Amino acid sequence: MNEILIGLTTVLQPFNLVLCVVGTMVGIVFGALPGFSATMAVAVFIPFSYVLEPSGALLLLSGLYCGAVYGGSIPAILLGIPGTPASAPTAMEGRAMVRKGESGRALAVCTTASSFGGVASSLALLFLAPVLTVIALRVGPPEQMMIAIFGLSVVCLLVEGNAAKGLLVGFFALLLATIGQDPQVGYQRFTFGNLNLYAGVSLVPILIGLFSFPEVLGMLESDGQGYNEVNKAGKLIVDFKDYWNNKFCLVRSTIIGIIIGIIPAAGPDIAAFLSYNQAKKASKHPEEFGKGTVEGIIGSEAANNGVTGGSLIPLLSLGIPGSAPAALFLSAMYIHGLQPGSQLFTTNADTAYSLMVGFVIINIVMFFLGLLFCKVANFILVIPKSVLATLIVILATVGAYATNKSMFDVIQFYIAGVVGYIMVKNDYPLSPVALALLLGSMLETSISQTIVMYPNNILEMFTRPYTIVFTLLVVVSLLWPVVRKQISKKGAKTI
Repeated sequence: MNEILIGLTTVLQPFNLVLCVVGTMVGIVFGALPGFSATMAVAVFIPFSYVLEPSGALLLLSGLYCGAVYGGSIPAILLGIPGTPASAPTAMEGRAMVRKGESGRALAVCTTASSFGGVASSLALLFLAPVLTVIALRVGPPEQMMIAIFGLSVVCLLVEGNAAKGLLVGFFALLLATIGQDPQVGYQRFTFGNLNLYAGVSLVPILIGLFSFPEVLGMLESDGQGYNEVNKAGKLIVDFKDYWNNKFCLVRSTIIGIIIGIIPAAGPDIAAFLSYNQAKKASKHPEEFGKGTVEGIIGSEAANNGVTGGSLIPLLSLGIPGSAPAALFLSAMYIHGLQPGSQLFTTNADTAYSLMVGFVIINIVMFFLGLLFCKVANFILVIPKSVLATLIVILATVGAYATNKSMFDVIQFYIAGVVGYIMVKNDYPLSPVALALLLGSMLETSISQTIVMYPNNILEMFTRPYTIVFTLLVVVSLLWPVVRKQISKKGAKTI
């Protein structure tokens, strides 16, 4: 407790508080711009941390990390364009709520759920790091493989009303994920000699194109009915009932985010989709998902922000980053002479605890800054549709280029946009593409590593307890739609 008080005293120093606020504000802006991820925000500001004290540097980077993960949800709701891949499930529900004139409610729910998930994961980081680190130590390639399969099983539920088309889209997206270098033998596959494809297709430009173009062309196609008449800016009101009625979803999603956060190679993107899927499974009204439901936004946002604190648990305890931004945190720590592990909590206890306490304060600050930012951003919906469509295309193009500073990414962005528009017009779902591209590489790499671990009998991986747990989750996920239909039929007969 004494170390926590020391950390709190350090964070509450005026200069450190300013760093928390500035980092969070800049992070929100980074996340809200299509193509500018949390990883990019942290990477850009690492050089600025050189001149700061270790505590101040880590607090600045923490604000950037948390703010950027949350910020991607703002354009996802207002424009249907996820600022980061983790906001893709939020876009599905938020955009539908905007069309019902509930943009303010959607933004308020998103901000509150994000802050709740962030604060809870920060408290887990502060009080449960040693316990939760045990999970990180026992998660290897077999567990990662089953997590990826579990994530892909989400497709069955996300496209429940259109399963054939959803599975077809997911299958072709998985094929796209195989483009590039083989993770085991290093051969180039399906690149056709194009050097730009050696590292595979670019996830962020493709997702931006898939989700932005259908929205932009939908604005321009609206005939007689103005875009602004369909998309009304609702009042930004925080209604406690929205959270109390969905309290179990809020807590469950946060726990999923924390657990996914401590697993290396996973991250907020996977957590958001998995939690969204679980929210739909547990919902009393699953038919409302995709049509604008508060429950879907809570499920996505509480989880992807729950990852932030969770990803630092194995980092601080073992030096194992749970996400890409956490890996950049590791480099920043080395720059300032900090060594993860037991020594960090003894020799550098003041810095370690200021970081963990700072995470709690940053997520509280993010709630108020987020509401302020959303209040201003909500006015986007009153901009004339022709101007807004032009701005979206320009920002999305810049975001696609900024990902890797490559014009080839811009080409991928426009191709994905045209394909996305055709898919929407022909009633093909977009979410399986995002999910398959996110998980494809992780699945292939973990399968290769698992085969190397168990060359004689791959079934030996089921001697690992966590592998069994995730396998059971896969089975439940695949069978649940069938079970729920049977329950519904029996309920209908009873009535």
